[in-house]
Amino acid sequence: MAQQNDGQEKTEAPSDKRREDSRKEGQVAFSKEVSSAATLAGMGMILYAASTYMLEKSLLFLSDSFTQFHTQDFTIPFISQILSKALSVTSPIFLPFALFAMIAGILSSVFQVGFRPTIKPLQPKLNKLSPFNGIKRIFSTQGLAELFKSLFKMIVLGYIGYITFQEELEELMGLSIIPADSIITYNFSLVARVTGKIVLALMVLAVMDYFYQRWQHEQKLKMTKQEVKDEMKQTEGDPQLKSRIRQVQREMSRARMMQEVPQADAVVTNPTHFAVAIRYDRENMVAPQVTAKGADYIALRMRAIAKENNVPVLERPPLARELYRDVEVGEVIPDRFFKAVAEILAYVYRLRKKQRST
Repeated sequence: MAQQNDGQEKTEAPSDKRREDSRKEGQVAFSKEVSSAATLAGMGMILYAASTYMLEKSLLFLSDSFTQFHTQDFTIPFISQILSKALSVTSPIFLPFALFAMIAGILSSVFQVGFRPTIKPLQPKLNKLSPFNGIKRIFSTQGLAELFKSLFKMIVLGYIGYITFQEELEELMGLSIIPADSIITYNFSLVARVTGKIVLALMVLAVMDYFYQRWQHEQKLKMTKQEVKDEMKQTEGDPQLKSRIRQVQREMSRARMMQEVPQADAVVTNPTHFAVAIRYDRENMVAPQVTAKGADYIALRMRAIAKENNVPVLERPPLARELYRDVEVGEVIPDRFFKAVAEILAYVYRLRKKQRST
């Protein structure tokens, strides 16, 4: 069920901004089981690949050490020598395990969340010190999931140990009568087989936990309808304010356009649905331009202003429709309209000449 916030259900998918903010805070879908399984699998592979080398070095070290115990006195320098030799022998053996564990942990983390390091999750938070919050986390869905994973591991490890003991009982009983080097070889083999079984079980758990963590993280990121509205206000501004700004801009643009109507040479109409004002200045323009246009109420307003300022209003329905549709205010009239517009301008010039002569 979707979580609730201030009485509202979180039913909306998280926005890109919410995902990015969560990622910056270090809150990502991350499964520790994937890292654990990858680390153990890598160490198992190294154990399998280098088992012969490790066995030989271990046997040689043990043989030399026990031989020296019979030939030298058990003194502080002798103990220091043995420990130094033990370190020189074990370091090349166990250093690859440590390096691969670190590399596997880093790669498994990068695979899950990508490479974006942050120290914010390490910063202290006072709410984590609250006993009440701690109890809530224990009995939360996440706490129950951690309990399930712990029980799963215990059951799996116990089952693998029991099955291995049953299968290897006869071999274990016979270890007392075989050479020491064979015992060591057997132990290496047994550890490798048990590790492989544990890795397979943990991989199953890791896959399940990986998808669960992604689902749970998605549920945490979900937003209420109010949160979506608030975020839109923060990122894009208040919709009502934006609408008001656009309205004011349209009114200002309309006012400037209406100021151009008295300067036009003619207004072409449809007759009431569309109106387009045309102006041509031979000295400053290469071709006639559309200086204003409008539909419905604006078209009627343009007709009224034109008549008040003695600008000829001519009904040319096809031309008015096409000019309104294809030509923006301030643009030059396309070539295909030159003939029709030229006839209108010629008529207007004759009309003005006649009015001046009377």
